[in-house]
Amino acid sequence: MQSALLQAIGTWEQHWHETQAAAVTTLKTAFPHLDDCPRYVGCDDIRLEYDVEGRGAGRVCVDDEGRANVEFGQIPNEVIARAVDEIRLPYLDYADGPLSEAPPGTYVYECETSAAQFEFTLGRHGQGLVVISFAHVPDAAGVLDALERAFDEHDADATRQ
Repeated sequence: MQSALLQAIGTWEQHWHETQAAAVTTLKTAFPHLDDCPRYVGCDDIRLEYDVEGRGAGRVCVDDEGRANVEFGQIPNEVIARAVDEIRLPYLDYADGPLSEAPPGTYVYECETSAAQFEFTLGRHGQGLVVISFAHVPDAAGVLDALERAFDEHDADATRQ
């Protein structure tokens, strides 16, 4: 390879690593409970995890295309509904109104522009799931931030009672 090309590739790799670090900072800022996890052998995804009593457990991955994937479980339905209603996604499959008024079930938003999928499951026993696939980091961070604020409101409500 030409030395100019090797230098250009080196510059690109440096920029890519800086972009990945910025993505991690963004996601951790949105949801401060996330901790770094070691990468699996043969996997380039950056992995962050959390497990907090009363706030569920899960992981966030940033893949080698710079997309975020989120899998959170054991989240109170009220928190999920509050966060989703705040975000005001343009259209949720199977929801006829605000999620706070919806029965248990799975509600999905598929972004035609980015091909990301946002799936929110309100569980039958009061706890549900949030699964986000192939989202741009700012979009995933927006959902994580709304969840964090919904948890804070949920905790404040529980303290008042």
